[in-house]
Amino acid sequence: MSFDRLRYELRLMGKRVILTPVLVMLGFALFALLLAYLKVAPARFLSGGLEMIVPIATGAVVGTIIMHDPALELQLTLPRRYSRTSLLRLALITASATAIALLSTLIISALHQVYLFQPQHGWGEPAQFFVQALAWFATLLWCVGVGFCLSLLLRSRSAAGALLAGIWIAEIPFKDYIFLSDWLRPFSLFPTTLVYPPTVVPQQYITLWLTNRFEVLATGVVLVIIGWLLLHNTEGLLKGTSEE
Repeated sequence: MSFDRLRYELRLMGKRVILTPVLVMLGFALFALLLAYLKVAPARFLSGGLEMIVPIATGAVVGTIIMHDPALELQLTLPRRYSRTSLLRLALITASATAIALLSTLIISALHQVYLFQPQHGWGEPAQFFVQALAWFATLLWCVGVGFCLSLLLRSRSAAGALLAGIWIAEIPFKDYIFLSDWLRPFSLFPTTLVYPPTVVPQQYITLWLTNRFEVLATGVVLVIIGWLLLHNTEGLLKGTSEE
C-alpha cells in the first residue's frame, strides 16, 4: 500500500484523528506542570490521561469515522471492498493514538512519574516499559473495538458516543467490584489509575492486573473482528447512512 494512499485517508478523515490524542496529552501535561508547581505529585493524573482519556477519545473518533462517509454508496459499488477501507482507517486511528501514547509513556518514564506497581525483581527495562504500555494499550484497543461495533450496530454516531461514555462513567464507582469479580474482570478498564494502590494483597494485585490486561486486550481483538464482520452487512451500512 502506497504512502500516498495513507496520506489521502488521513486527510479525508480530518485533523481530529491526529489532533485528538495530541491535544488530550498536551492538556494533561500542562495541568501536570501546575500540579508539580503546587507540590502535588502528578504521576496518577498523567496515568489517568493515558489509561482513561486517550482510549475513550480514540473510541469516540472511531465511532464517528466508521459510519460517516459521504461517498459510502459509491464505495459500496467499487471492486475494492468498503470493509478494507474501514479497516485501514481504523488502523490509522489506532496507530496515531498509540504513537502519541508511546511518546507520552517515554516522557513520563524519563521524568520518573510512572504510576504503577513496582515490577518484580529481575524485570529488565524493556519488560518494565512493556508493562507501562500495556496499562493503556489494552484499554485503547478495547475502546476502539467497542466504538467500532457500537457505531455499526446502533447506526448512530451520537448514540455510540453516549453509550461509550456511559461505560466509562460506570467503571468509576464500581471499579473495585469489577476488578475483583472473575467474570467481570475482562471489563475492568482502568485498574492502574483507579484501583492502585491495591485493595488486595500487592502480589495478588499484580497477578490480577496482568490477567486483566491480557483479558481486556483479547476482548478488544474479538470486538474488532466482530466489527469487521458487521462491515459486510451492506444493508445495515446504507441504513446507518440514511438515519444519520
